[in-house]
Amino acid sequence: MFRVLNKTIPTKMLQYCNLSYVKTASFVKPILYGDEVSPPVRFVMMTASILNIDIEFHKIDLFKNENRTAFYREINPLQKVPAMQVGDLKIVDSHAIALYLCQVAGDKYLYPQDPALRAKVNQMLFFNSSTLFRIDSYIMSNYFARQPVNETTVEEWYTALDYLEYNLKDNWLVGNKMLLCDICAVAVVTSMLPLFPLIKRHKRVKQWIENFQCLPFYDINRRGLVNLRMYINAINNERS
Repeated sequence: MFRVLNKTIPTKMLQYCNLSYVKTASFVKPILYGDEVSPPVRFVMMTASILNIDIEFHKIDLFKNENRTAFYREINPLQKVPAMQVGDLKIVDSHAIALYLCQVAGDKYLYPQDPALRAKVNQMLFFNSSTLFRIDSYIMSNYFARQPVNETTVEEWYTALDYLEYNLKDNWLVGNKMLLCDICAVAVVTSMLPLFPLIKRHKRVKQWIENFQCLPFYDINRRGLVNLRMYINAINNERS
């Protein structure tokens, strides 16, 4: 169903790509709906880039409320991004999309087959969904609605970072290699930095973010962060 792009892969990326992927004769190009300011959208885009999967990106501008249009409600009744459509199949959760991409690409690296490793990756994916992104979504929604963020939520965010710090014993969240959960979480954590910078007790988190800087696919995250900061700065200018 998927076509893997046939192109030269930079040396630094070899450890993050499965070179055994094969093009299929029948190919339905996946359409990803989203806005790069959204961490879950960037998560999916980075995953597709690492897996070398060719996708079509259809921007749904969150700041123009395009996720509320009748067109997009047909794609995702929840009116959230991202959503992916592959033929008649629609997937409307970033974690489900990323797992789907790993499975159809035959990936054994980002989402390892070993039951123990996979359980740990799943644990961090669920932590991202239930905690990291939940807090991010609440804070960002309030911020752009010009509403205050309570101190309890801010403390909850830093406590969530404490949990990442605890898990980052070998440079990455699960062991000594970058896995799917790292890509998922870094998109959320870096989105929050303009509002809530890392503090001294999060040295491992800081190094973990720096680990991504030399990886080509990380340009996707940088690009989305630039756009996000533009909107954040606009709010800051209103307040100054």
